[in-house]
Amino acid sequence: MAAAPFVPESFQPPETLSLPGLVLQKLAPQHADADFAAVRSSAERIRHVFGPDNGWPAAGLSFAENLADLQRHAAEFEERRAFNYALFSPDGQDYLGCLYLKPIKSRLEHDARRERFRAQLFFWLSEAGLKALSEAQVLSTLQAWLARDWPWPAGTVACPGRAESWPDWAALADAKR
Repeated sequence: MAAAPFVPESFQPPETLSLPGLVLQKLAPQHADADFAAVRSSAERIRHVFGPDNGWPAAGLSFAENLADLQRHAAEFEERRAFNYALFSPDGQDYLGCLYLKPIKSRLEHDARRERFRAQLFFWLSEAGLKALSEAQVLSTLQAWLARDWPWPAGTVACPGRAESWPDWAALADAKR
């Protein structure tokens, strides 16, 4: 049985969008300089965004490796496999961080999280981002946007490490509905 598409073909995710306190732009190689600087200066904090033992970004991450990541993210967006955005200040001058909207992935044969959730949301803020906005404020803004404008039922976008603690997220893999 083929997996359901991440989003329906009829849904057109925005490439640029203004939300309260930030502007989203489809993450792409054009963001390479600002993204690399933000990733390098915020690396310790970012390493915990994708899981307690994630390890990205590596201490020796090169500009070329980061650029390759941006190229991959742009391709994922075009192929509708994941949607990744650069976060900017409302005037577009300050690079505030990134957000990643991805399908639920797991190496487990049966993972209840895939039945309960349609997507997972991750984001990180640069030093400039943390000066401009709180992480709670960004999470609330992004959750409201997803609930209002994306084609998934309410409550089906997980925010591991934020709305669900990492231990709670892991426990959900075995949870009964």
